[in-house]
Amino acid sequence: MKIKAIKQHFKNSLLSLPYRVKLILVFSLLIFLTASILGGITYYQFAKSSQERTEEYQIQLADQMNRNLNRYFKEMQIISLSPLYDQEILNILKEHRTPSDKTSFPPANERIQMWRYISSLIHMRNEIKGIHMMANDGTIFSNLDSNTVMLKVFEMNNEWVKKIKKADGEWVLLPLHQPNYYLSKDVAVFSVARLIRDPATYEPLGMIKIDLKQDLIEEIVSNINTESHIFILDKHNQFIYPNKEDKIIENSFLSEIEGIKVNNYTNIPINGTDYMMVYNESTYSGVKTIILTPRSSIFSEVNHLRKVIIIVVILGILISFLLGIILSKPLVGSIHTLRKAMDNVKKGNLAQRVSIHSDDEIGQLGKGFNHMINEIDRLVSEVYKTSLREKEAEIRALQSQMNPHFLYNTLESINMLAITKGNLDVSDMVISLGRLMRYTIDNSAKIVTLDEELAFIHSYVSIQQVRMGEKLQYSENIGPSLRKTLIPKLVLQPLVENAIVHGIFESGGHIFIKAYVEGEKLHIAIIDNGKGVTSKQLSQIERCIENAPSPSSEKHNGIALSNVHERIQLLYGKQYGIKIVSEEQKGFSVTLTLPIRQKGEEDSEGNISR
Repeated sequence: MKIKAIKQHFKNSLLSLPYRVKLILVFSLLIFLTASILGGITYYQFAKSSQERTEEYQIQLADQMNRNLNRYFKEMQIISLSPLYDQEILNILKEHRTPSDKTSFPPANERIQMWRYISSLIHMRNEIKGIHMMANDGTIFSNLDSNTVMLKVFEMNNEWVKKIKKADGEWVLLPLHQPNYYLSKDVAVFSVARLIRDPATYEPLGMIKIDLKQDLIEEIVSNINTESHIFILDKHNQFIYPNKEDKIIENSFLSEIEGIKVNNYTNIPINGTDYMMVYNESTYSGVKTIILTPRSSIFSEVNHLRKVIIIVVILGILISFLLGIILSKPLVGSIHTLRKAMDNVKKGNLAQRVSIHSDDEIGQLGKGFNHMINEIDRLVSEVYKTSLREKEAEIRALQSQMNPHFLYNTLESINMLAITKGNLDVSDMVISLGRLMRYTIDNSAKIVTLDEELAFIHSYVSIQQVRMGEKLQYSENIGPSLRKTLIPKLVLQPLVENAIVHGIFESGGHIFIKAYVEGEKLHIAIIDNGKGVTSKQLSQIERCIENAPSPSSEKHNGIALSNVHERIQLLYGKQYGIKIVSEEQKGFSVTLTLPIRQKGEEDSEGNISR
């Protein structure tokens, strides 16, 4: 009870406040609520859009990076296969096929020939650190000089050597490692390698190893957000890029990747920071690309927008207080004056006038009030005059009905004259024209059966066929049960006319009408095999339909389609209308979607169908 009493006291206190104070409070509250709602919606939509754009961009980026790497790996595979097709290279490797621990180096002629061959493979490829062929006796043939690479390697039990031999001739992608044949021990490369076998005897002759610099990947990732971290792993979760000092994820995290169900991207915390992780694995090479982007960088613009919205809300409230204080006093005074005058008029004092000298809305309202009182007597007399004019209009409407009858009789006379003269084509055309006129001039029903509308189409097509001859073909596929379905009058003819004029008039063609039912909706399709429209033109027509252009537009086809679409939606609702499909030189299709209604049902305009 105490709470209820407090609420009642608070309500009474608000109602007892001066009208000026209440006006200021209402203005402030409205501005605060409006700004808060709009700001909240804007912030949410912008944040959502910003995240979706970032996700989509980075998903595409990861996929493109894998595609570029796969394309490059394929090129390296082709290079690794090239020694198998050069007999001189195979002969040199055969000379060193027997493992040996001796320190003897290959003769100069072999080294020069190998150097020339390998240099031809590496030409204009700056991202390749070196191409090395390693014979079974440990001899190394390379495009690099002896100051960079040893001529003989005695440690043949390295992990990367084991992987190459285990692949047994298949290409191998080696993760980031430091080969022991470089004189500089801080050289780190990733490689594409393959075991070389004699094509005739299938005997192992050595291996080819293509060492790649990380410059290759750095060039691919150069356009990514500087705050994002990119990691490229092989199928065994071994790093290909970057170097160890650049990593922010540990091996323990890499081992958990396989257990994370990732649908292109996910959100994940690392070392207390939330990241958006994009994950893409290549089915060809097994390479995994991981892009980690701090969520704080994704929402940096969003956070700035939030600050702007808060400032705008605060400024709006302050401005509302100032404007309320400045404007409320004259506004309230004018309202009181106008209210007193209205009370007097309500009591029957039609001589009452108000004197408000301001030119704002209240001043205009006062002038309108004075004008309204002055016009009451005149309006009373105008009611009588208006009723007389309505009766005169009805008489003129009855008289205007004589004109259609005169036209029908004239057409009938022309028809009889054509039959007498043997001009049957003219007779058919006159009959079709008469049917068109009767159908269009008849205002007794705005809703007709599909069968009646099709009869009108038949007459219209008949007239067009006289003009076009055999160039115009027409057919339809409509079940008997659908012919009694009710549709708005004159919705098919504009579409058929559009198909003839804009689709098949120049070169001829075929117009096909079909009707079918899906669920509780009737679909009527008007299809032609004319020249169609381009995708750009189709988009313009769709915009024209939705924007309902004015009749002054020169795009007749857009007017016809938009008028039919707007009429259907006004009659039945936004879920109905037309849909267009077209391709250039592949025809044009318009499908009307309508509710299924039969005879006896009342249409949306209040007419009882016949």
